[in-house]
Amino acid sequence: MKVENIKEVKARFNRIVSELPTEGSVIITKNGRPCAVLMPITEDTDLEIVALSQNRRFWKLYDSTVDKASKEGWAPLDDA
Repeated sequence: MKVENIKEVKARFNRIVSELPTEGSVIITKNGRPCAVLMPITEDTDLEIVALSQNRRFWKLYDSTVDKASKEGWAPLDDA
């Protein structure tokens, strides 16, 4: 994964985007701190998973569901 400052990304945006499939994701920094990520999207990319992986509300719901299931007992999907 490459790290580029925002000024460099602005200056070379088209080239950076065209290199994503071969070079991989790029972390963009502003004032030395990460502020964004550019990542390649392929036919295998599940955009819903990408969005959910960054959603704190989803993970809070997921964690509370796992906690509840641990306390009340699990029912494996294969048994349903």
